[in-house]
Amino acid sequence: MPVSPSETKPVRVLIVEDREDDFRFISLQLRRPQLRETYELDWASSFDEGLARLRDGSYDAGLFDYNLGGRNGLDLLRDAIAGGVEMPIILLTGMESPQVDEEALRVGAADYVSKIGLNGVQLERAIRYARRHFATQAELRRTSQLLNGVLSSLPVMAGRLDGKGTILEVHGRGLQLLELDERTMVGANVLEQWPQHADQVRAALEGGGSEFTCGISRGGTTHYFDNYLRFDATHGEGAIGFSVNVTARVVAENDRRRQAQLLQSILRNLPVVAGRIGADGVVLEAEGEGLGQHGLAPKQILDHPLWELFPQSRKAVTAALAGGSASFSLGDGREGEEWSVDFFVSFDTLRGEGATFLGRDLTERRRLERQLLNVSDAEQQRIGADLHDGLGQELTGLACLATALRDRLRTALPKESAQAELIARLANEATVTSRALAHGLSPVQLEVHGLAFALEDLAVQSQRLHGIECTFTLRGEVPDIDHLAAIHLYRIAQEAIHNAVRHGSAQCVRMGLVSQAARHRLLILDNGQGFDPRKNGAMTGRGLHLMNYRANMLGGTVTVMSEVGAGSRVYCDWKRPDSHPYEN
Repeated sequence: MPVSPSETKPVRVLIVEDREDDFRFISLQLRRPQLRETYELDWASSFDEGLARLRDGSYDAGLFDYNLGGRNGLDLLRDAIAGGVEMPIILLTGMESPQVDEEALRVGAADYVSKIGLNGVQLERAIRYARRHFATQAELRRTSQLLNGVLSSLPVMAGRLDGKGTILEVHGRGLQLLELDERTMVGANVLEQWPQHADQVRAALEGGGSEFTCGISRGGTTHYFDNYLRFDATHGEGAIGFSVNVTARVVAENDRRRQAQLLQSILRNLPVVAGRIGADGVVLEAEGEGLGQHGLAPKQILDHPLWELFPQSRKAVTAALAGGSASFSLGDGREGEEWSVDFFVSFDTLRGEGATFLGRDLTERRRLERQLLNVSDAEQQRIGADLHDGLGQELTGLACLATALRDRLRTALPKESAQAELIARLANEATVTSRALAHGLSPVQLEVHGLAFALEDLAVQSQRLHGIECTFTLRGEVPDIDHLAAIHLYRIAQEAIHNAVRHGSAQCVRMGLVSQAARHRLLILDNGQGFDPRKNGAMTGRGLHLMNYRANMLGGTVTVMSEVGAGSRVYCDWKRPDSHPYEN
C-alpha cells in the first residue's frame, strides 16, 4: 500500500535560481499530486543569497542553476563543499553541455539536469537518486574514514593481490613496525616471500579463503602477524586481505608453552605431585606420577576432598582456602616402609577461590637429617657421660678433699676451716648441677626404665636445674615405642621446658603423657608470660623447627598455642606404630 504524501516528512530543498519564472516552474513541477514525496522549497535568488542560506539552513537537497549572473552554479557548488556543506546538489542548466556535465560531476555535483522538457516525475527521480547516491557515498566515506583510522592507528595492514600473488596495494601502520613502506612492498610476490604459506595463499587466489600466522624478522626481531585472505570477487581475480600484529600474543603463548613443557618435565622426572583444589576442598586437577607408591598418584586423589584422604592436611588446606598459605607433612615411620612427603598449599589468586598444592618426596632428606640428629643425640649422650663420669667424679673428689681439710683446720685454724667448708659445699652443689646436666644430655633412665620414668626424672632434674616447680602425669598405658622414638619425645619435652623457662620466665611447668587407643599425646603446659603467635618470627625459632622435625619422625605433629600473659601449651600428637598413617 503506497504511503500518502501527507504521512511522510517533507523533503527540504534549496533552489538557487536568479530567474523567478524558472523558480515558479520548478515549484510547480515539485507540487504535482502524482509525486511520491512532499517538498518544502526555499528560494535564493542570487549567488550570495544562496551561499548564505547554505551556511544558515539545513536542507535535504539543493537545485543550483548554472547561470547565476556574474558567477555560476559550479562556483557555488565549490564554495558549498569547501564550507563543509553535506547534501546532494543537482546542477540545472538551460542547455545540454557535455563539458559542463563532466565538470559538474568532477566538482562533486550529484547530477546534471537540463530544464528543457523537464517534468515533475523526472525532477523527483533525480532528487531521489541524488539523495540515495549521496547517502551511499556518505556511508562509504564514513567506512573509509574508519578503515583509514584503523590502518593508521593499529598495528595492522590491508592490501590486495593479483592472480599471481603479487602485491598490488598495501596500507597500514603495521608496515612501520617492519620499517617498510607501501612503495617497497608493492610488486613483491607473497608466494616467493613466504613459500611456507604458499598453499594458504593459493587457496584464496583460487576462489576460497585462508587464515594463517607468519613471522617476519626485521633487525634481529621477529614480528608475528595473523593473516586473513579472501578471493577478490569484485575484480574477479586475486585476493584481498589484512594482517594483524599478534607478536605479544605469540611471545606470551611461546613463553607459556615453554613453562608448561618445563613443568611437565619436572612432574614426569621428579618425585612430586601438583594440582588444584576447589573451594570445597575437592582435588580438581593433579599431575605427577612420582609419588604413586605413597598413594599420591593423580588418579588416587582426584575428585576426593584432600582432608578426607589425609586428615592431617585439614588445618593447612582450610588456611589456604581462606586466603593464606600453609604446609603439612605426610609420612610413614614403619621399618621397611618409611617415607616422608612435604606439601605446600596456597590460595588460588588467579581464580579467586580454591587453592593450589605441591607435594615433594623428602624421604632421602629426612633419612639424612635423622642420621645427623642421631649423631647429635649420640654426641650429647657422650658429653653427658663425660660430665657424669669425668667432671662429676672430679667434683665429688674435690668435695671430699675440702671436707677433710675442713676437719683438720677446725681446731687450729677455725677461720680457714670455714672457707674449706664453703669450698666443700660449692663443690657438692656443682656436682648436683653437673649430674642434672648429664641426665639431660644423656637420659640413662630412658634406656633403662622407659619413657614415662625418664619424663618424670626430667621433671625432677628441671626443678633442680632451673629452680622451678615441674611435674609429670601419666594417663593410660605407656606407649609401646622404640628407643629412637622415645628419644624424640624426650627431646621435645626438654626443649619445651627450656623455652618456657628461658623465654617465658615460667615458674611452673606441667608435663603429661596421654594414651588412648591408637592415639597418643605429649603435652607441656607452663604459666610463663606467653607470646603472640601471629607476630613475624614468633613461630620460626630453631627449637620449634627441631620439635616439628622430631614429631615428623614419629609421623606426628607439634602444635604450639600461646597468649600473651597466659602462658604456652605444646602438644605433640602421634599414632601407634602399627596404625596406618592415614587412619582416623
